[in-house]
This record gives sequence, structure tokens and C-alpha cells, in this order.
Amino acid sequence: MGLFDKFTKTFDKYGYDLDGYDKDGYDKKGYDKNGFDKDGYNGKGYDKKGYNENGYNKSGYNRKGYDKKGYKNGYDEDGYNFKGYDKDGYNKNGYDKKGYDKDGYDNRGFSLAGIHIATKIAFDGEGYNKKGYDKDGYNKKGYDKDGYDKDGYNKNGFDKDGYGLDGYDKDGYDKNGFDKDGYDKDGYDKDRYDENGYDELGYNLDGYDVNGHDKDGYDKYGYDHLGYDKDGYDKDGYNKFNKSKIEAKN
Repeated sequence: MGLFDKFTKTFDKYGYDLDGYDKDGYDKKGYDKNGFDKDGYNGKGYDKKGYNENGYNKSGYNRKGYDKKGYKNGYDEDGYNFKGYDKDGYNKNGYDKKGYDKDGYDNRGFSLAGIHIATKIAFDGEGYNKKGYDKDGYNKKGYDKDGYDKDGYNKNGFDKDGYGLDGYDKDGYDKNGFDKDGYDKDGYDKDRYDENGYDELGYNLDGYDVNGHDKDGYDKYGYDHLGYDKDGYDKDGYNKFNKSKIEAKN
């Protein structure tokens, strides 16, 4: 097709020529004669060099040869593998998997044998050994290997038995099982009475329940909840049949 043909080419009412392309050279699906769209990608989403819009080819590698996770032959662009170590086995800070540098010292200057690079002994300049404890066995925060300070308390303020300086555990109970008000977990004091003065059966020190009756159901005046004594008479001397003791006897 000559230059004249390019300008004299006819298009249908939809804007496509006899070959099915519009004036810009794209078909109805938006692809040119080579199969690429306006952005330069084919039907499968790859450009002329075989890379998709994210920059990866069919095998999952970018133009530099790195996969989607950023590794090539197991190493990233900085030369470290997915565990963070280079080909020589050192991380970005210069330490191997065991925590030692190329000279054999850890980040605090201790060798594998526990000797400090500067002091030439088992303790650094501050007086702490390889594990971080001083000659008395305490770390910089003042705790031993079990987590207790010189007074025998951990960071939460409790001793090895679980009691604080005030003698109470984390739940607020002393060694005898009573709280600061003198009550156990069930709410009773050492004499087995609750804060209202009643025992486990519901009776107070005088032997009466909350309604004022003893175990037999009588109040301190000797009457039950209906108002009758043990013989069945009320305060006025009458029974439930409204009879006095004399009338009942006769």
C-alpha cells in the first residue's frame, strides 16, 4: 500500500477498513496487526520482549532475572538469601547463623569460648559475661537467670512462692488464703463467717439466719415464721385454731 492508498483508504460506518482496523491501526479488540494493544501488550498480557505490566515474563522473572520475591539463584539484589545471609554465611550486620562475625566475636565482643575481645577475660568492661550476668549472677536490670532480684522478687514484684512484698499473691491472698480484709476465696474469714456475719449454712454467731430464725426455725423469742412457739401458740397464747392453752386442754 502506497502513501496515496493510506490517505484514500475507506472505512465502514464503524470506523474499520476492509482488513478490520481503524485509522490508528487497531481492530475491534484493540490490537494492531502484530497483536499488541495501545499499551504494547498482547492478548496474554505480555509486551514485545515478553514481560507483563508488572515487569515479569512467563517464567516469573523480571528483566534483571529476579523472581517475584526478589531473588535470583536464591539471593536478592543485595546478595542475601531469604534467611538474610550472603554466600559467605553472614547477615547484613556481619554475623553468621550462630551470631559471630568473621573474626569469631559476637555483637558484644565475646568469643565462642566466652572471652571478651577488649578485656581478655570472661567479663566485659561493664562487668558482664557472655550471657549478660555479672559476677554475682545478675543482669543489667538486676535479675538472675531465674528472673529474681537480690531481694528475691521478679519483675512483677512476686517471690518464688508467688507472694509480693506485702505478703499477698497476684490474686490478693496471703499464704493462709485470706485477702487484706481477712476473707478467703469463698468469702469467709478464719472463723468461717462471711462479711455479713453468716457461716456457710447461713447462720450468724448467735445461730440465726438472715430472717432471724435458728436451725429449728424459731426466732430469739421462740416463735417460727408464722408466729407460733414450739407448742403451737402465738404471743397472745392462741394456736392456729384460735384456741388458748386452757381451751385446747378442755
